[in-house]
Amino acid sequence: MALPLKFEGSDTILKPDADLRELIEQGAKADFYSCWTCGSCDFECPVNLATGRLRPQKIVRMANLGLLDELLHAPEIWYCQGCRRCAQICPNLVKPSEIISYIRGVVLEKHIFPLETVRNYRLLFARFQRVRKRAVTNCLHRKSTTISDRKWCEWLLTPVKEERGVVRIKTTEDSSKRRFKGPDLTRAAACFTCGECSSACPISCERSVFDPRYLFRMFILGMVDKLLNSADIWLCLDCGRCTNACSQLVEGRKIICRLKYRAIQKGIIDQNFFKRLEQTNQLIYTRLLDEVDALFGFNAKTARTETGMNNFSVCCSEYEEVICA
Repeated sequence: MALPLKFEGSDTILKPDADLRELIEQGAKADFYSCWTCGSCDFECPVNLATGRLRPQKIVRMANLGLLDELLHAPEIWYCQGCRRCAQICPNLVKPSEIISYIRGVVLEKHIFPLETVRNYRLLFARFQRVRKRAVTNCLHRKSTTISDRKWCEWLLTPVKEERGVVRIKTTEDSSKRRFKGPDLTRAAACFTCGECSSACPISCERSVFDPRYLFRMFILGMVDKLLNSADIWLCLDCGRCTNACSQLVEGRKIICRLKYRAIQKGIIDQNFFKRLEQTNQLIYTRLLDEVDALFGFNAKTARTETGMNNFSVCCSEYEEVICA
């Protein structure tokens, strides 16, 4: 006799549904039938590496079992950043990210969560990039990142100042000499700043925080030293969506990877930087997922008030009171 199917640590018995399985595959086109649960996606997901709370493999298995209702109410659906690294690493070309996109669409169609909640979620995610930039800047300056409630609110709600100024380049030849030596395999010179890369980038929410087009133009103009000392290149999720979107076949991902490698070569990045960055990501991503749980009401314990207001809403109102006082 077969044992009942359950989630680990849960007494709820799961009931696979072949019809719903087919429905999810037709909608998501994720090829999840090919999954053999190798776990490559789990070890590639940046959110899972930082928190252990988003396993793309679990999403795929739930889809494979036709557990549509469980997926519609799964908090992991809202933890995803949309980088699609899970799909890139899969040896069988399964696309967990497409399942997540499809399920989010069904959630909106069925009005499972209010539209205002989803809007606040998008706002939270966009403002979280401000937190990432400030946290990575601290890592570059060899500072440990500890975030109090007040600092978290401040970093979320205070815009990052956009750099402004005139860039003076003598000649095109002069700027090309300041770039890396050797053959340019990135096709950077083909860029005409259309902005496709920035539109495709999952974390390019505000230009002052992270803008791939801005980085690539700086590279083309030979402003490599400025880039090597910038936190921007370490914000990149290494997902390659900028490269995939470029109509001129500019290898944006390679540009940023070369900049990172050069920063390490020149000693701009010290040997403890990656350890600090790992610890910082664990801290801020855990805080983000707690905010998401509170926003959607997945876990009542994370709420900061008895009225049901989520952390992000409370954070906004509290910070505005301080500013206006």
